[in-house]
Amino acid sequence: MKIIVRLVALIAALNAGTVVADEFSMPFGLAAIPGARLAISDAYDTAGGDREESIARFGTQVAREEVISFYRNALEEARFEIYSSSDRPDYAMIAGKRDDDRITVYYKNQSDWVEADEGELSVKAEYNKQ
Repeated sequence: MKIIVRLVALIAALNAGTVVADEFSMPFGLAAIPGARLAISDAYDTAGGDREESIARFGTQVAREEVISFYRNALEEARFEIYSSSDRPDYAMIAGKRDDDRITVYYKNQSDWVEADEGELSVKAEYNKQ
């Protein structure tokens, strides 16, 4: 019986951390694509200590073309210059810069971070500390 109680407590604790993208603050005031599910996120100082980097990974069932188009438009509206992009069969990315700010949006068809029926949306940003 103790094992069952511990197992239930563990499952509850693991599920308690599940949040949707709306509850995560996207960098640079960008919106999260509707329906994205936050899998993991972190923020940390860069090597020099004067800048910060954040990364977030989301699961989504939105098609990759729609995800990349959504963020390309959002970045351009936020005055980011798209300086790099890639579109391969299992992977797509766009990278933008604005002054000292940098952001890269990745989409992978499959990932260990997300559910089997989801693609992975990953947002990585680097910016000066506030």
